[in-house]
Amino acid sequence: MSDSQKDASFSFPVIDVPATSKNLKKLRESQGISVANLQQLLEMANPQSIYTWEDSGSKYLPRLDNLVILSKIYKVSIDELIVLKEANEVVLSISESCTPYGYKPETLDYIKINTSKNVQIALGKYFNFSF
Repeated sequence: MSDSQKDASFSFPVIDVPATSKNLKKLRESQGISVANLQQLLEMANPQSIYTWEDSGSKYLPRLDNLVILSKIYKVSIDELIVLKEANEVVLSISESCTPYGYKPETLDYIKINTSKNVQIALGKYFNFSF
């Protein structure tokens, strides 16, 4: 890679899914909340999603609206829920900005106001949209 290519490259934050999964479980347990209790608080029919979120071998995290709710339940910021890692080299891709299907504007506004720019970028990358 030439020096000019190095200068043009950059890294931006991405979500460390396994570390975030472990963190979600640690936060739930530190609050003394069982999976069954969390299932009730989130009004879920079954707890499988929670187990999937907390499984560090899984590739799935909570939806944005559930991240907002979890941050309030655990009394932490969304930044404290998400664990970021730095990508060494990332190719810039350009895509249209769009509102993710199914998310209320209030949820997106809450995230814009209450998260750091790095977490916004990482959430956008994970959920495939930009603010």
